[in-house]
Amino acid sequence: MKKNEPKVTRHTISAIVWGNIERAKYLAGVTDNQLCELLGVTSRTLWNYRKDPSNLTVRQLQAVIENLGLEPEALFRM
Repeated sequence: MKKNEPKVTRHTISAIVWGNIERAKYLAGVTDNQLCELLGVTSRTLWNYRKDPSNLTVRQLQAVIENLGLEPEALFRM
């Protein structure tokens, strides 16, 4: 890694993924309650995902992708 190159951590990737989910949710007009229903979680669990989305399952990510009209790679765009 070069000296001036930013270090990418698990936390950084998680923040990018969740930020993209939040953006897609906003653009689709989906509320937090609707997202909870979609993911099959409580509002507390959704709050925890915001802090650490690495706990999302593959099935939950697939549900987000399908229901918010995303391409899978869109989750990782910076």
